[in-house]
Amino acid sequence: MLSAFLSDQVEKTHQHSQQESLLALAHKIQHDLEKKGAKRGTYLSDMLRISELFDTYMIVLGPDGAAEPIGVSPTIANVPWQQLLEKTDIDRVLRGETVVMKDRVFVEEGEGMPFPLFKEDILMVAVPLKKGSRIEGAVVLYRTQNQLQSETDIKRWIYYSAIVGFFLTTIFAFFLSTRITQPLKQMKKAAERMAEGEFNIRVPVRQHERDEIGDLAATFNRMAEQLEELVRALSHEKEQLASILRSMADGVITLDANGRIVLTNPPAEQFLSAWADEMEETVSDDPKERLPLPLREIFETVVEDELEQFGDIEAHGRTWAVVMAPLYANEQVRGVVAVLRDVTDERRLDKLRKDFVANVSHELRTPLAMLQGYSEALLDDIAQSPEERRELVQVIHDESLRMGRLVRELLDLARMEAGHVEIVRSRLRVSELVERLLRKFHTIAREQGVQLTGEVEPDLPTVYWDEDKMEQVLTNLVDNAIRHTSRGGKVSLQAMRTNGSVRLIVQDTGSGIPEEDLPFIFERFYKADKARTRGQAGTGLGLAIVKHIVNAHGGNVTVNSKVGEGTTFAVQLPIGTPTDAAGESEKGRG
Repeated sequence: MLSAFLSDQVEKTHQHSQQESLLALAHKIQHDLEKKGAKRGTYLSDMLRISELFDTYMIVLGPDGAAEPIGVSPTIANVPWQQLLEKTDIDRVLRGETVVMKDRVFVEEGEGMPFPLFKEDILMVAVPLKKGSRIEGAVVLYRTQNQLQSETDIKRWIYYSAIVGFFLTTIFAFFLSTRITQPLKQMKKAAERMAEGEFNIRVPVRQHERDEIGDLAATFNRMAEQLEELVRALSHEKEQLASILRSMADGVITLDANGRIVLTNPPAEQFLSAWADEMEETVSDDPKERLPLPLREIFETVVEDELEQFGDIEAHGRTWAVVMAPLYANEQVRGVVAVLRDVTDERRLDKLRKDFVANVSHELRTPLAMLQGYSEALLDDIAQSPEERRELVQVIHDESLRMGRLVRELLDLARMEAGHVEIVRSRLRVSELVERLLRKFHTIAREQGVQLTGEVEPDLPTVYWDEDKMEQVLTNLVDNAIRHTSRGGKVSLQAMRTNGSVRLIVQDTGSGIPEEDLPFIFERFYKADKARTRGQAGTGLGLAIVKHIVNAHGGNVTVNSKVGEGTTFAVQLPIGTPTDAAGESEKGRG
């Protein structure tokens, strides 16, 4: 476009210059011809030759508009000037007007007609010739395309320059764009890789050519380095938080404002799975519905009141304490965090503590009341005969023994639960231990109308147990069996060898223990059914002591029972070795 504009301007300037030149020459010839008079022919011949030297052709027209014989350049081109200067234009000149025009006409060169598409530019100027006030003719000056060649050459060079300039500009633009776009492409690729998580990518910077692109690349690298450090710090913080959550014994559940689960740790996942299994809940498409109903209720309360809430929920027989607090963002609740702690043991121990206080109080209140009542009877001389006084004293004596036994068993159990069970192992024959227990309870069983039998497997090996404590275990079991067996029932004590250990079995045909009470019979003061015990009730500590002693020997105790058919306690203990007995002895001396 610039070359076309320049070409157009050059063409216009050149045409104007040529036009002014032809007009000046035409006026000069007009002026001279009007003054020469008789020498007009000579002057005209000279001017025809001179003008031809400057590539200008001249025609002198007479008053009738025809060319005078002497008024035509001798080597004039075969130009049909009549096509350009029409009759009307000649009339205008002969009327005294100056006519300037430019057009394209066919120019014949040699014989024959020219090619119809080949035309040449013609610049023509016509001025009138005057003699006084009368117009005697006209002078016509014109130049063809050959004489206007300088204009064409200039235009041609302009186009050549434009083409060369275009190629040079293209090459320079390509070079410049390469210098600019290549770093930009590198930064684009680096940005794409950073978007994919590769924050260690860097863009090469030309240190010797620090321009705006180089500054941009350096700034990009600083940004990438800062992002990498920030992401590394966030990742480290996230991993640290995840490690803390994984190592927590408490369950943590993070919820968004809509109640959707965002984050959980393993204890929380176990709780949610246990809850879903117990309640047989189907998995809902709505994440909010996956929360247990108690948690959903607490969540809605927290979001509505924007206050911390507490509560207990139960799943799979375990108790969970829940603390749920709101999470804020710009003073608006953006979510909730819930902490769940398994407090089953704490609640059980708290219940045991309360039950222990209640049971001890109950167990002590009865003998104390009897002691107080019978002692007051003695003081008031209510008993009239020595037999009555003896009976009162006997009751006081029995209740005092019961209180002493209760206190002693409490102390023993406390030491055992604290881990201070002293086991003094010694060489022991199981048959002798069984015979001693049978002799001990023979009279009691006969008085209760219960048949007591014993059976020891032949060739039982010698064991290394704490004889006193194992006698205490069997005493508690046999005593319970006799007291819980109706008259005419049977109680048996058996000893046998099984898989490198000795198994002691106490079996009765008593009233049995309800199935729902079996998991709790080894707890302190637990009594399955006080109504089924004949005679004096126990303290409720015997089976707890049995379990601790058996565990201290490295054995285990189990129970099977069916209401109305009887109960079977099985104690399985390792045989032990002389080394065990020696070790216990050294431990005791230490």
